[in-house]
Amino acid sequence: MPVKIKRVYDEPDASDGLRILVDRLWPRGVAKDKARVDLWAREVAPSSDLRKWFAHREDRWEAFQRRYRAELAENATLDELCAESGRGAVTLLYAARDECINHARVLAAIIAEKSGRHAEVDQTDEGALEVSSPPCFLHELDPSWLGTESRDASGETADREADQRPSRPKTDRAK
Repeated sequence: MPVKIKRVYDEPDASDGLRILVDRLWPRGVAKDKARVDLWAREVAPSSDLRKWFAHREDRWEAFQRRYRAELAENATLDELCAESGRGAVTLLYAARDECINHARVLAAIIAEKSGRHAEVDQTDEGALEVSSPPCFLHELDPSWLGTESRDASGETADREADQRPSRPKTDRAK
């Protein structure tokens, strides 16, 4: 079973297994009974200083991952989470708005590495397997696969690179 991550605001699912909140602070606007949190492991969340420094800034993501991994290097609670993940399905819950750049992604990868499982995440991290492309990378997907490619007046797929090539007159071959 993979180590999954999920926003705490998302509806609980039977396939979640053990639901572990991995934030240092309780999420705003979430009642404890509605969140269906089985365990609150605030000790594995980034330190307050690291969390404030990071501020979910994309330009700090790689440095954040290194610093967070260093914080977790001697964390006893992390070892307990690794042991729990070996017993069945585990879902790490987080409150961050950004589904692509958050500490739960790093934590899932670390647990997967230590427990010999894989992390079910949408973006590759060190040690994690890429499962799919999240909505935040939708713009990077091939437009033909999405069915959103540009078409010209005749219905043909528009060539985006044509604007960068010298134009040449079209000849009418039907004559």
